[in-house]
Amino acid sequence: MRKLQLTIPEPCHEDWNKMTPVQKGRFCSSCEKNVFDFTRSTDLQIIEMYNKNNSICGRFLPSQLDRELFYPKKKKSVWLAAVFFGMITFFNTKVSAQEKPKTEQTETPHIIVGKVAYNLENQDEEIAISGIVSDASGPLPGVNVIVKGTTNGTQTGFDGLYNIKAKKGDILIFSFMGMKVIERTISISRIINVKMEDSPVMLGGAVIKSLR
Repeated sequence: MRKLQLTIPEPCHEDWNKMTPVQKGRFCSSCEKNVFDFTRSTDLQIIEMYNKNNSICGRFLPSQLDRELFYPKKKKSVWLAAVFFGMITFFNTKVSAQEKPKTEQTETPHIIVGKVAYNLENQDEEIAISGIVSDASGPLPGVNVIVKGTTNGTQTGFDGLYNIKAKKGDILIFSFMGMKVIERTISISRIINVKMEDSPVMLGGAVIKSLR
């Protein structure tokens, strides 16, 4: 899956409030173009819009720009997986039935008695992180939570709660329409609560580019 990023090479400094309202945005008389309002659009909706027309101007939140766009992976066909699994199972059963049983000798294992020593937690092992994301009004549903530099992400539920697996030292990115992007580094605590704050908006002709 390609990693995509939204950016505005040349931001527009026209006043949004002075533009003429049109469907899905406003008309800018200076550049004589419609400016679409994407401040309430999801990453997937933005990608779909730019696939249809990659030369449109838009109104965006800073939290939507200059970061990896988060969009769900396409699920593989469950039906094909079931058929494939069935074929493998049938083949293995047939081969096993044709093989003659083998006599194996087993040795009695030595039993070691003593105190149990607990190893320190592996730094590379994924751990379950959870928490509640809120704003000034309370719990905030639909917040994107993603591990920085990966496609591992999730969204908060109706109660603002999220759950995600990550490693110690990883950075969680919290983003939501109209809110500032917040980053939190995973350390000892497995509970990370976040309070979102309002963010300003940006205008201009945005482009979507691939991240290598």
